[in-house]
Amino acid sequence: MDAFTKACAWLFPQYCQLCAQPLSGGQQVCAHCIKAFNGINTDLEEDLLLRADIQRQFPLRYIDSLQALDWYRPPLSTWLKQYKYQQRMYRQVAISSLLSHYFAQLATQPSWHWPHLVAPIPLAPSRLVWRGFNQVVRLWQDALPPQLFVTNLLERHHSTRAQARLGARQRRKNLAQAFNLKADVHNLDIALVDDVLTTGATLDSAAKLLKAAGARSVSAWVVCLTAKT
Repeated sequence: MDAFTKACAWLFPQYCQLCAQPLSGGQQVCAHCIKAFNGINTDLEEDLLLRADIQRQFPLRYIDSLQALDWYRPPLSTWLKQYKYQQRMYRQVAISSLLSHYFAQLATQPSWHWPHLVAPIPLAPSRLVWRGFNQVVRLWQDALPPQLFVTNLLERHHSTRAQARLGARQRRKNLAQAFNLKADVHNLDIALVDDVLTTGATLDSAAKLLKAAGARSVSAWVVCLTAKT
């Protein structure tokens, strides 16, 4: 096996990441495992904030509705860390395929409607240079209707302290006035997408800016919710 073939096998293993069955065509999760995946929203509720347990954990002031694929637990927690910090890009393909199926299911619900725009939470310029890519863009761009996805609606105009070790109050202070808006959002329904929701401070800060600019509604869509212990 030459070096190129080895590299391709490492970047895109040809077997299902859940059941280890052989796959082809760049897939990372088989159709059976995609359909059988049991995440947080088995009843396909259109707003997880209506659940009392989630509402208590995430007091989001400016978010109108919430969607998440699962709690922050294996396999998704492992996949996200490997994708984000080790750049194992096949993990992104696996997560995106689960997201795509999940939102396709939501779209079959009678009262579901797509927002006008879907926008990722941007990285600070210094963090983008250090990491080399915005993991949120890649996760969601392959999972949603492309005509809805706008990568440059928001920008982070200054670097902030890393959020991982900050509490909820510190996160909100850290993110005060962190974002700039680059388009007219008056009377639009907008979904903000991110990878993990821990306290909600980042998404709430961006939603506050959008609401102040006249957005009609702001939803938050994430891969995982971090449960309080």
